[in-house]
Amino acid sequence: MLRVAALVQYTGKSFSGSQYQVGVRTVQAELERALSLYLRSPIKASFSGRTDRGVHAAGQVIHFDVEQDELDLWRFCWALNGILPSDVSISRAQIVSDTFHARFSARKREYVYRILNRPQRSALLKDTHHFVFRSLDQDLMKAASTALLGSHDFKAFRSTNADKTSTICHVSRAELLNLGEGQLEFWIAANHFVYNMVRIVVGTLIEIGLGKRAPESLSEALVAGDRNLAGPTAPPWGLSLNSVEYPEAYALFESNS
Repeated sequence: MLRVAALVQYTGKSFSGSQYQVGVRTVQAELERALSLYLRSPIKASFSGRTDRGVHAAGQVIHFDVEQDELDLWRFCWALNGILPSDVSISRAQIVSDTFHARFSARKREYVYRILNRPQRSALLKDTHHFVFRSLDQDLMKAASTALLGSHDFKAFRSTNADKTSTICHVSRAELLNLGEGQLEFWIAANHFVYNMVRIVVGTLIEIGLGKRAPESLSEALVAGDRNLAGPTAPPWGLSLNSVEYPEAYALFESNS
């Protein structure tokens, strides 16, 4: 029995999220179909975390078990990408110990939210960027985002239909980048995220940038833990799971692993 970890990319536009759901198209269903076809046995894949309808991933991590003594990983990736649809692919694979779990072994996840802030929309970026035509005050947004760093209760930035997992998250990165030509990226990394946290944080920052709320309103919402004090939920297509970090002992996807 081998346990295999794989690095997965997908565009979320045509998926109803990553997690399997009856009657709709999901990333998990497409991956398990392709894996089962190639390995000629039913395969169940575990994900590092769930992404919602429309959300993308550049660095989603999965693991699965296969009843084989060895596996040619290069041939495996090449063949699987020939089976998978064009909006999902596997870029790397690695044999890991049976102690590895894509979700429970993860110690940090990093997301990026992309905004197009200019007077006119883009036909090329419509599926990957949230279009905001009014000018954003980026200095105010940057100043407000510093309140996110460290350990906080993110109850105010959780959707009301979220599960009952802990709302305490330690944020190690919260950074707004200007790439030019109106393209902005908000990067955030944490040991844990609550449901819709990134999209609600971004919705709050956008309202701050538009002058609809004061910069200190973000920290006030954190302290109060009141969802009504935070901004709206930004749309899903601007969000992408960029990477997942694991303990160094796994040497995951390193060149010599």
